[in-house]
Amino acid sequence: MAEIRSTIDIMMERTKGMTLSTREREDLRREEFAKRARGIRFKLMQEGEKIDDVLAALDAEPPDDRALLQEVLWQTMVELMPATGEDLLRSLAVMEKMPQGRSKGHVLHEIHSSFKNSVKRQAEERKRIVNRERKKLAALGISGSAVVPKIPSRQELDASFQAELAKLKTALL
Repeated sequence: MAEIRSTIDIMMERTKGMTLSTREREDLRREEFAKRARGIRFKLMQEGEKIDDVLAALDAEPPDDRALLQEVLWQTMVELMPATGEDLLRSLAVMEKMPQGRSKGHVLHEIHSSFKNSVKRQAEERKRIVNRERKKLAALGISGSAVVPKIPSRQELDASFQAELAKLKTALL
């Protein structure tokens, strides 16, 4: 009676002598670190006072792993940088504490000042819209100090800041 071979035996026989190339191993390693970086980014963005602790834990990694993890984490932080107010400021604060943030601090500062200017422009635009709507209501006979037109608040930033942010993101990478 013939010997029945298991699936694992057949697979082992067929893959005998096959190995991953150096490039494939490096890609798998980068993929693994990209997943870790997204998790670390999530921790950094969620936990306010523990930023230094999380970044200190990165220093405990072996030197080769640490360098790659810091590089991938920086790329993840830049690529996933939010374009809304509080989240953007939080992301910038975290990035300033990272090793790459020290060398690219001028770009982070430029993003911060560009964001402030964008918020100022939006506030001025909102005031103009409120005044225009009050005049329209006054023309209809509705006026007084209690009259406040209902204007939806915009969470997204203006297009000029979006373009500036995209340009500065490339400078960070």
